[in-house]
Amino acid sequence: MTDGFQAERIDTTSKWYDLFQKGVELGTWNVEKLFEEVGFEEDREIWASLEPGERTQLRYLLSGFLDGEFAVGEDASHHLQRIMGAPCFDDNEEMEMYMTMFTLTEHKHTQFLDVYMHEVMGEQDTFAEQNPKRGGARIPIVQATGLGEVYDRQGQLTARAAHSQDPVDIAKALTVYHMIVEGLLARGGFYSINKLSRNAPLPLLNHGFKFISTDEGRHITHGVEALSELIAKERAGEPEFQGVSQAIVDVLYENVGSVADFGYMFTDAVDDPLEIEFDDLLMRVGRLIDGQFNEALDLDVDHHRIIGIVADRHRECLETDIDAELREYRERYERTRGVAADGGGDRD
Repeated sequence: MTDGFQAERIDTTSKWYDLFQKGVELGTWNVEKLFEEVGFEEDREIWASLEPGERTQLRYLLSGFLDGEFAVGEDASHHLQRIMGAPCFDDNEEMEMYMTMFTLTEHKHTQFLDVYMHEVMGEQDTFAEQNPKRGGARIPIVQATGLGEVYDRQGQLTARAAHSQDPVDIAKALTVYHMIVEGLLARGGFYSINKLSRNAPLPLLNHGFKFISTDEGRHITHGVEALSELIAKERAGEPEFQGVSQAIVDVLYENVGSVADFGYMFTDAVDDPLEIEFDDLLMRVGRLIDGQFNEALDLDVDHHRIIGIVADRHRECLETDIDAELREYRERYERTRGVAADGGGDRD
């Protein structure tokens, strides 16, 4: 908390003010300045030295991040700002202030990943230039593995909550956004970036992800704190908050299979040449689930059910002809490219 400063309208002792101030101090890293200071050259050289399968693995991992960061940035801009102004959060000015920093950092993550993939991996088609929110297609590997479905659900739930401003709807939206996409998928991805850096030490990529990981830590803290407020009001017996805890757990069960989609996409789907290890990733995510849902939110999550859901989804992934799925979605992507080239769609 901030010491020594007081204001007329702003509560400088608020936890949300503290998050806002940390965002000001830590979240204003300059993406273009990072590109200038670290440079692309060494990453390009290392990228060129990787085997084809290793390049595919890294590209698929970053593709999942790029589509995910784009989705959370869009939903933060369009929906989360309105959700934080809902009556159930008691017109919290400091929370709304924090959301301005939150949204800025989400878009910076997209900026970093988009430019990095183009500048470092640009000699091959990354299928990443279209805007799925504006008539374009998702990156084919994201759609082929089913990962895009959780990003779509995030958009639907945040839109519904922004419109209804109902506490249960808001709990669902914040759970999929902060606890699933940021808390499990992104943090599982950070773990994977760290592991593969032993075999593919890309300095600019690692610098960027250190900043992104720090930003996401504040975002997850925001999600935990906001959900904790809703749970506290439910446990205090306030009628309109009844059902919040069950909604959070239900959304976890409904979406946790996306962990298998994401992990499979850049491990088993490409034979894991950079040795990330799908089982190690799942162990990491399992600890995250326990920490976020059982410890931080004091909920009762059934671990056996979680394991079953992820295992079943992973089995489905293994039984899928991923090459055939990729061909199908690449063909769809090319068709939307053709429409865009004719002036009938959007291109980023």
